[in-house]
Amino acid sequence: MKKNIAISLLIFGLNCTSNFAFAPRDFYFNTITEILAAENRTLSDTLFIDLKNDPDFRFKNNLRWFQDSEQALFGIKNAQGDIYIEPLFYQIESFVEGISIVTFEDFQGAINNKGELVIPYVYEELHTCSEGLIAFKEADKWGFLNTSGDKVVEARYDFVDSFSEGLALASQDNLFGYINRKGNVVIPFQYDYAGSFEGGEAQVEIKLKSFVINKRGVIVSEQ
Repeated sequence: MKKNIAISLLIFGLNCTSNFAFAPRDFYFNTITEILAAENRTLSDTLFIDLKNDPDFRFKNNLRWFQDSEQALFGIKNAQGDIYIEPLFYQIESFVEGISIVTFEDFQGAINNKGELVIPYVYEELHTCSEGLIAFKEADKWGFLNTSGDKVVEARYDFVDSFSEGLALASQDNLFGYINRKGNVVIPFQYDYAGSFEGGEAQVEIKLKSFVINKRGVIVSEQ
């Protein structure tokens, strides 16, 4: 999971009585309340706070996190203090491209800026949305979803970074290369280290030698 602070809270009278695991897209509920009711369960005792946000949990669009004192879950309020999204989550990340990654227990999903669940809580880890695609981890492999939760690149890579300038850094067998939005390899897995593209260039490394390549994989300079 992403870097988090874990805050243990003792919630009197609440017991966790069963494991929380769903087969992808076979178990889709719109709220945490529906999940709990269906599983005949209650809340467990750990909350996660995203370190990327400031102590007041403010978002850039004048929304802010709040924690419900009874449920011990996080929601979002607007600048006037009115509830914008009900407190249903263990963790909420900032909205990027209208999508926020949210956490319930050990699984992650995503909501849109109306608070609607667009990706169910079935994934080990999700990356922040970038260029309309969201990296997901499933069975220790990585792929990509669109903002509707559809798989556009199957989970077959050992690691992927978010898309940048139409390409995503990916790895297989401890080597790095680059894939396009369809999951096709456009620059082979040949680097010991590589970074994402910025300004049409990326830094890579082979046998401790550093290079800068363009989006065709051609070396344009040596470091």
